Amino acid sequence: MTQPDGANPNGAHNPTRPGSFEEWRNLTEASIYDKSKAPIVGGSGSATRAQQDIAATDRNVIPSGAGLWNAYVRNADPTFPRILLTPTATSTGSAGSSGGGSHSHSITFDDPPDYQPAGHGSNFTELGFIECSKDRAYSRITFGTGNSVTALGINAMYAMVYLMSETTGDLILKAATGDIKDTITATNREYTLTLPSTYAALKSEVWAVGLLQVTGLVQTCKSILARSVWPMTPPPGVRPYALYAYAPASSTPLTSISYSSLTFDAGFIPYYALS
Repeated sequence: MTQPDGANPNGAHNPTRPGSFEEWRNLTEASIYDKSKAPIVGGSGSATRAQQDIAATDRNVIPSGAGLWNAYVRNADPTFPRILLTPTATSTGSAGSSGGGSHSHSITFDDPPDYQPAGHGSNFTELGFIECSKDRAYSRITFGTGNSVTALGINAMYAMVYLMSETTGDLILKAATGDIKDTITATNREYTLTLPSTYAALKSEVWAVGLLQVTGLVQTCKSILARSVWPMTPPPGVRPYALYAYAPASSTPLTSISYSSLTFDAGFIPYYALS
């Protein structure tokens, strides 16, 4: 094991520096593996140390997070970046002269991009799907509210985290908040809620954030920030079929949701994130 320039780092073992018997007799399979993965740093380095350094939030030159344009909360895995929550121009006008004089544009934008889940006792769980970006742990849920005001209130509101089965596509509940209806009161705001515990996640796993608003017959739901997208059909066998779906009615968080019971809509995606 040598550095690229041919030098022997401290603790190296190779034909030009075979080392002493004492250095060899205490080597284990694990330590040999670590040295082979980090030869430049010699005996003081290891594959584990390299992983820790890459994951560090300071003195680390390898990008491993996401910008603030992704979500206000740092190092989040979102359904899509927050910066894509763009309003849509509904009308334009212009004034000016063809002779090179002043020229201005006037653009009118619609309300913040959001949607209002079905209320009036529907009690559907609104799901957004997220692929885990790297081996990590999740301990927080993020979502945003739109402009709608519920004049008659709602009975309860819950936020949940589900893990999708790689084999069946079924969703298994990993965490749920208590009733948060008295916490989620502002419009056009990003909320981040701490989960009851921290949950290990592996790169490429599919997770889902769910919001459940429990309403009565005359109540409507709070609106949720979302983005409209072109509803393309995925290749056969791809799961999830879309990045949004709603689950069957329930007044409490569902502990499991079968894939066949999900109703997908490929036309829009709610803004959710896990961190």
